[in-house]
Amino acid sequence: MINPTIAKIPGENADFDKAVDAIEWWLTTQALGNVSLTQIFTEFSRCIDQTLFPLIRSHVTMRQMHPFIDHTDHTWSRNEGELTSNSRPRSLTDDPNWVRSPLYYMLENIILEYRCDMRQPENIKKFPIFSDFEQIGGTDYIAFLTPFGSQETAIKTHDGVMSSWLTDKKGGFAERDIAALKHLLTLFDIAARVFKREQTLQDVLSAYLGPLAAQQVMEGKTQRGDGDIIQAVIWICDLRGSSALADQMEMAAYLALLNQFFESMSEAVMAEGGEVLKFMGDGFLAIFPTPNDEAIADAANRALTAAQNGANALAALPSEAARLKFGIGIHHGDVMFGNIGARERLDFSVIGPAVNMASRLQDLTKTLDANLLVTSAIAEHLDRPWQSFPPQLVPGLKYRIDVFTPA
Repeated sequence: MINPTIAKIPGENADFDKAVDAIEWWLTTQALGNVSLTQIFTEFSRCIDQTLFPLIRSHVTMRQMHPFIDHTDHTWSRNEGELTSNSRPRSLTDDPNWVRSPLYYMLENIILEYRCDMRQPENIKKFPIFSDFEQIGGTDYIAFLTPFGSQETAIKTHDGVMSSWLTDKKGGFAERDIAALKHLLTLFDIAARVFKREQTLQDVLSAYLGPLAAQQVMEGKTQRGDGDIIQAVIWICDLRGSSALADQMEMAAYLALLNQFFESMSEAVMAEGGEVLKFMGDGFLAIFPTPNDEAIADAANRALTAAQNGANALAALPSEAARLKFGIGIHHGDVMFGNIGARERLDFSVIGPAVNMASRLQDLTKTLDANLLVTSAIAEHLDRPWQSFPPQLVPGLKYRIDVFTPA
């Protein structure tokens, strides 16, 4: 259905209204499908420019629920013919270009709609980016802030979408153009909200569970017991002397130290393709899946490389964290990768004898005074020099196991 506000505007409306109707139908179908904000925004901007009114530039931005990304900007340009995207880290939210932008001004002053005539010289001076708009022939600018949900809560949490539109049409936007844009933006903003919710779910699950586990949950494995038996190299790391450190240090300083340790070691694991599944007190569990026997050597090698690179990164820190000691146990075997826990409180992780073995191996690093220990299930797949220890007894096993550390 065509917006009545648009249909009542006098003039040559027939083709214009058909174009609005076509874009409206298209936006509705897109919101119900697999929502890709970049694709929708690109096509939406292109359709406006080609069928409604001249559009030289459009921009959309939304804040993300992400560990280190504050918000992502998408800018469409007729001259470039494509969309450019830029994610702004949380550390750069006070960037001068952002602080001196019209969108920041709207956000800080809770202005839901802001229009500026680019043909007036005094308006060009309001924001630095307006000079760029003048140079590319912009004649009229309008921007919208659309909160999601309660306006008070949405403004406080920056939960919504902001968009801006620049035309090079002689005389600027007509009232009919603005009415059509507002109407269609309602549908686009719905699609943007759907996209944000799906992206937030993916980002949060990935941050708390890990990408592989997050994908499993997103695909519907949400029941207790849901999971698969997989083979993997299991990697368990634990900080040494953490109890003493916690007693000696202020809580904030201890947490900062612990996070530096986790960052150095876990990022080394992820850089080698490992999956960090959970942080457990002052240690963490990771896996390097092996889909077949031929993949074991590669996964084991990457696990060893991660251990070395993590140790190097930790030692290079310009803080007390460089002196931290740790132990790593690495084993390979079958694990159950799936949901465990109570009916209403689940965890997606790996369990099984192989995980217990890696944990016992990590404990042995204290006894054998070694930073890293592996079992024969790892050592036999890697052609590198090893230092072996006498067969060791571990809790829960009646037989002794062979353990090795890189020579």
